[in-house]
Amino acid sequence: MSEVPKESFAKRNTLAILSVLRDLKKNQTLVMITHTRGQFISKILDVNADGHQFLFDLGSSDYENGLAMEAESLTFVAEPTGAKVEFSCSKVRQVTFDGLPTFICDIPPVLYFIQRREYFRVNVPWLPDYRCSGKLSDATEFAFRVRDISLGGLGLEIEGTTLPEITSGEVLKDSVIQLAELGTFKLDLQYIGSMPRKSVSNKGETVSSQRLSFKFPRLSPAQERDLQRAIFELEKQQHMKAKRFQHD
Repeated sequence: MSEVPKESFAKRNTLAILSVLRDLKKNQTLVMITHTRGQFISKILDVNADGHQFLFDLGSSDYENGLAMEAESLTFVAEPTGAKVEFSCSKVRQVTFDGLPTFICDIPPVLYFIQRREYFRVNVPWLPDYRCSGKLSDATEFAFRVRDISLGGLGLEIEGTTLPEITSGEVLKDSVIQLAELGTFKLDLQYIGSMPRKSVSNKGETVSSQRLSFKFPRLSPAQERDLQRAIFELEKQQHMKAKRFQHD
């Protein structure tokens, strides 16, 4: 957001804000909710224009939900196709909706609907060994390590300096991205380019590798939703790891 002031994407008209929230509900878009003591994944369940409130799903544990209810404010971030939605709300409370416990909060006074943006990219840990496999145009099979991923595409890493036979713009059909317990995705990949990298191994040796950049030429709504869930989970794991590191 360095090039364009965030305020230029602000919506303050209540009808416009309600429209965005309804779209998030209609498309079952996943929402990452953060506060000072944690974060969890949710989705908007209902939008009540007359009551000036909206309802959203609880987190996965009673402990998470307790922290959310104690928080003075919560920040919501969602990534529908080609945009990023961001807003905050004050204290939440728990109610019953369709027979199940649910969070409720006031409609935010301002909502940021950011278009034409870079997708949020999350780095992938070395373990477990996440891989992307498939076939190149000459039918050669490949299986490269996944280094980072976003809703826009991913970066794969290969050892050494020799690049595979692939040209810019080429599409690798039905490539399989394996993210262990986070899911397996069969997607088309369009090659963008490569970048050499050097790192130091635990033996103190310099290791050469290449980062191959790909974009997803298209994602179905279901693919986007499932991939977003995996990206949110990776982000959550990194956040928890960083907190543990700070406490050690």
